[in-house]
Amino acid sequence: MADPSQPDPWFADGLRFECQPDCGACCSNHDDYSYVYLESGEAERMAAQLELSLESFLERYTDFDQGFLILKMDEPDCPLLDGTRCSVYDARPIQCATFPFWEENLTVPARWSRLKSFCPGIDQGKRHPLAMIRRKIDDRES
Repeated sequence: MADPSQPDPWFADGLRFECQPDCGACCSNHDDYSYVYLESGEAERMAAQLELSLESFLERYTDFDQGFLILKMDEPDCPLLDGTRCSVYDARPIQCATFPFWEENLTVPARWSRLKSFCPGIDQGKRHPLAMIRRKIDDRES
């Protein structure tokens, strides 16, 4: 949650972002953007979306990294990417649903601009207000 005693962030006027049709670029390995950490209940929801048992889903699609459950990213793309579309979009992890509005992407303008190297939706489309950006950050942290 934002601290009212702190000055407004550099993105106080909001940020422009719009997913581009048939893109899927954020679902590929990009150096420090190559892990999708799964929160409580997310594996179950994705398994149900794929009509798989939880055990089958975990065996086929997940691994552990330093004790955290993650999606296997053994290939250049997320294993749940079907062409350019997410096969579990309605049950996708919160990490995916909140991209690119992650705290680490918003530390300085250069971090936000760096996303343009793989995400064509950065600085495109409608402007998202500060309150919505803060909600996305809070959603990911809760």
